[in-house]
Amino acid sequence: MRIGLDIASLAFKRLVGHVVVVTADADMVPALKLARREGLQVYLDSLSNPGAEELRIHSDYVFPASRQS
Repeated sequence: MRIGLDIASLAFKRLVGHVVVVTADADMVPALKLARREGLQVYLDSLSNPGAEELRIHSDYVFPASRQS
């Protein structure tokens, strides 16, 4: 909840132009949607966890899963 509020605050105050979110939790979707509506570029890294498809839909860029041997 707090991270979502921080993203909203940054977006409304126009303090940043990009946010990088490291999560696979679909609870972040409303914050991502708001950030994009306010003009921020949203980058998502789910750390090799497929996460929710909805997160990817509401992101401008999704970091590819890293491959570990």
